[in-house]
Order: sequence, then C-alpha cells, then structure tokens
Amino acid sequence: MIEPLRLGIVGLGEAVTEILPAYANDPRVKITAAADIRRSALERFAREFNAKAFERFEDLCQSPDVDVVYVATPHEFHTAPAVTALENRKHVIVEKPMALTLEDCDRMIASAEKHGVKLLCGHSHSYDSPVRKTREIIKSGELGRLCMINTWNYNDFMVRPYPDQAIKMSRGVVLNQGPHQVDIVRLLGGGMVRSVRAMAGNWDSSRPGEGSYTCYLEFEEGVPATLVFNGYGFFDTAELFWWIGEGGQPRYPGQNSGARKNYKGLGTLSATEREKLLEEMKERMRFGSIGLAERPNMPEGWEKGGYRSGPQVKHQQFFGLTLVSCEKGDLRQSPDGIYIYGDEKREVPIDEMDHGRKAEISEVYEAVANDKPTLHDGRWGKATVEVCLAILESTSTRREVFLSHQVPARD
Repeated sequence: MIEPLRLGIVGLGEAVTEILPAYANDPRVKITAAADIRRSALERFAREFNAKAFERFEDLCQSPDVDVVYVATPHEFHTAPAVTALENRKHVIVEKPMALTLEDCDRMIASAEKHGVKLLCGHSHSYDSPVRKTREIIKSGELGRLCMINTWNYNDFMVRPYPDQAIKMSRGVVLNQGPHQVDIVRLLGGGMVRSVRAMAGNWDSSRPGEGSYTCYLEFEEGVPATLVFNGYGFFDTAELFWWIGEGGQPRYPGQNSGARKNYKGLGTLSATEREKLLEEMKERMRFGSIGLAERPNMPEGWEKGGYRSGPQVKHQQFFGLTLVSCEKGDLRQSPDGIYIYGDEKREVPIDEMDHGRKAEISEVYEAVANDKPTLHDGRWGKATVEVCLAILESTSTRREVFLSHQVPARD
C-alpha cells in the first residue's frame, strides 16, 4: 500500500488552480495544509480538502502534518518560505523560477543540503512527455550526434491581465516564461551551457518588463541553440502546430487578438484605474475566487488557458515549436508523439509516460519515499536561472556571457 506524502501549499494563487487537480487526485499525495494571506481562499481550501489553513507560512512549515511544502507564492517571495520549510526539515517543491537571484538559489540549496531534505524545482515544461521522449531518442544515438536545437514561442503573455508590478518583477517574459524554454533546451542539450548571447526587448511603453528575447546559447560540447520568445500577442505559434494549446487543449485562434483588444482598451483609463482593474482580473484567476463559468464580466480573449468551453480533444502539451537536429534526422512534436524526419518521415507514439504535473509528482515521490536522485533539484534550477539572468546581462552589455553554475542532465 502506498504511504502518501502529506503536502502543504504556501500561496493559493493562480498557480494552485493548476497544481490542485493533479495533486488532489494522485494516491501518492495527500493535501493536508495551506497558507495564504487571503482568508476567503483559506476557508474554501479548508472546506474542500478537509485540511488545515494557516495565515503564516512559518506555522505551516512547523506543522507535524506536513512532509512536503509546495511554494507557489509570487516569484519574489519564493525564498523565505522555501528556506523556512527546509530548516524545519520539510522537503520542498518551488515553482519556477526557483528565485530571482543566484544568491537566493544558493540559500535554498545550502539549507536543503544542511538539513538532509529534498529540494525540487517544479512547474517546468521539461517535465512534458514529448520533451523527455525527444531526450530519449537523442540519447539512444539512433540519429547520430546532436547538432542543433531551435525553439520558438509567440503568445499573448504581455497582454494578459497581469498587474504591472507582477510583469516588472519577473522582467516580463524573461524570468516568467524563460525558465520553461531554457529548461527544455538544457534538458535536450544535456544541461551544460557554456555561454549566452542575447537581446531582450521592451516594445510597449505601457508595460514595464521585457516582452521578448532572442537568445543564442552554446553547450560545452559545441552544440548551438536558439531560443526566441515574443509575448506581445500578434503572431501565435500554435498556428504552426494544429492550434494545440500549452496544456494540450484546443487553442482558440482568436486568443491573441482578443487579449490585445482588451488590453488596448485599458489605455482609456488612468494609471490608478488601470492597475486596479488588472489586479481585479488577476484576482479572478486565483484559488478561492469565482470560477470561470461564473465570470460574466471576464472579457473575451482573456479566458484562462486560451480556449473556449465545450467538448475538447486533449493532446500532449506544447510550449511553442521546438525543432531538434541530429546528424541523421530532425525531430519535433506531433499532436500525440514525435515526428522523426530521416530518409523518410515517421512518427514515434508516446504511450504510458507521465507528463507535466504527474511527472512532477513522480519525481518528488520517488525522491522522498525511495531516496532516488532527481533531475530538477536545486542545482538544476539554479543553472536555469543563471541562463535567464545571462539573457538580461547580455542584453545590457551586448556581450557574450560565460556561465559557471551549469550541471549535467541526470537521465
């Protein structure tokens, strides 16, 4: 019989609406506690999960009813609850990005090692089954050596209803979406990035953060990779892969244009009114607020996930278009597998492989229950943050940035 891990969650925001469905229905996990500053969210959580609710994360971290703490606070508030949990000998999963500075990453790593507990960096699209399957094919050698990786993602991130402060804190897409893309490329390339040359751009004076970047990175073995991200909501890369959304659901082709239309409508408001409305819209996405079906004032084009309600065929997750080149062929995702373009095109199906949050649960459960080594540990998370920060540094200095905190992928 499986002895479930008792999970406490710090931060009942938007991320938790994605975490809870997977964790609540997995027999390897039992949700036992949460901490948040919003009383309404805590009351609903306690009622729905028959769990304890805390207004202070320090109290949750000291609870004898918690084995693992999931830190799902805003980015700038990851470090304090993570370190507190580790000091109380709780295992920790921290949302991406692991932290906003390498120094804060080091604090978490040092605390985990000092107290002999596990630290995992969660919510990365490198957990997705097509990414891991592509890594398997590369490692098998059937297509010869890895030669090049290219990945593009064009979405509507910068015109979603996020408050300006949240956009500013994450440096727009660089520290919010960048960890997904960097994690994918680092896993496919083996982890050891040698250097970064990049340019990030802020093309909209109404938003305080960087909404795009073009990055060229080189692995220690000489493999080059390009990462392109544009969050301004004009072109949508889902057009290139069958209008499948980030979560595998159908993506509404008018999502970007609808989001842009609604965002542009905010230009008629004063700065104070605009930020108030954006905060209200963000609140509607957090756990404990009214559900999507009950949001009569939710503007068209700002539906969570970028798709409409109704019958949907679920495919695998897509985080943009990634094309991998090896000596004897190229690889990219199909709706439900991997296309291999060799002398002839063929498809490799993906069967019975955990993906996304399920893969995250598998990694933390095996690490804690069976003391198995992890891929997405603190040093892996720090290495991904290092690449993201190097994008910003290279933009500022207009120079190549050499890295010193990279770690190899553990297969």
